[in-house]
Amino acid sequence: MLKYALPNFLSFILIFFIICSSIILWGKFKFEEPQNLQLHNTFIVNPGDSFDVISQNLHDKRIIKNQYIFKIGVVLTKNQKKLKYGEYEFPKTASMSEIANIIANGETKLHKLVIPEGFSNWQIIERLNAQELLVGDITAEPMEGTLAPQTYLFSRGEKRSALLSRMLKNQEMILEKEWLSRAEGLPLKNISELLILASIIEEEASIADEREIIASVFINRLEKKMKLQTDPTVIYGITRGKYKLGRGLLLSELKKFSPWNTYKIDGLPPTPISNPGLASIKAATNPSKTDFLYFVSNGKGGHVFAKSYEKHLKNVTKWRKIEKQLKSTVEH
Repeated sequence: MLKYALPNFLSFILIFFIICSSIILWGKFKFEEPQNLQLHNTFIVNPGDSFDVISQNLHDKRIIKNQYIFKIGVVLTKNQKKLKYGEYEFPKTASMSEIANIIANGETKLHKLVIPEGFSNWQIIERLNAQELLVGDITAEPMEGTLAPQTYLFSRGEKRSALLSRMLKNQEMILEKEWLSRAEGLPLKNISELLILASIIEEEASIADEREIIASVFINRLEKKMKLQTDPTVIYGITRGKYKLGRGLLLSELKKFSPWNTYKIDGLPPTPISNPGLASIKAATNPSKTDFLYFVSNGKGGHVFAKSYEKHLKNVTKWRKIEKQLKSTVEH
């Protein structure tokens, strides 16, 4: 009996080993096999979701075909305790192995938040608060001008305060870099004055190609100890960036003193009047070399520049005629 039992036992072990190996290889193949996801919806892992819940939800949403193979594969790859909460979007042909790795690595779906150049702090915070995918409150508002206007990528559930900190850090890095590469002899004492001037340029320059020329006008005025006499600073003194004035400035507003009324004060106002973008900061650090001291709208979105007050008055007269014609056209 023993003579035949041992070979039979060895044969059984061999067959069992072959079957187990086949199952493991089949499971590995299925775990790593590219899928053809029919649904392209995003998948959300909520904070506190267990491994079982995540697996079940993936199966219910038809993102994985077999949750048992998925669970065994995740355990064997030691990703069971690495799965992170967040919002995910998977490639259509993603395998169960790739899906597990994406969640384990926290490769969450990214959303865009556009902060335009020239936005005030109030406008930026309004936009942050309006984005429902962000969470948390903003308890501390940074100084005007210190937030970098850019397109920011964020994940669902990111804190508003964290995104605001990124804007603050980006602007700080931009300012430090551009300050080091500034032209020699600028009448700017420090980075704070650079930021103030850049914010004025941002509000005055409606055409990108004019930024450096407009910067030169303000630099020339500062060097000659002339008042800057720029309307956007006066407007900021009225609105503090919390709303659009929606009209021209009144003569009484131009005559009324405020720290931002550059028709009344000498030099730069005490704070920036918006958050300038990189182009305006670059213009402030490396302005064009001109003799211009004045500019006025040309009625086409740009400006006409002048070296003398007499020439400027002629340009203003031309602008008034254009302005009158535009109003007449609108009324009719």
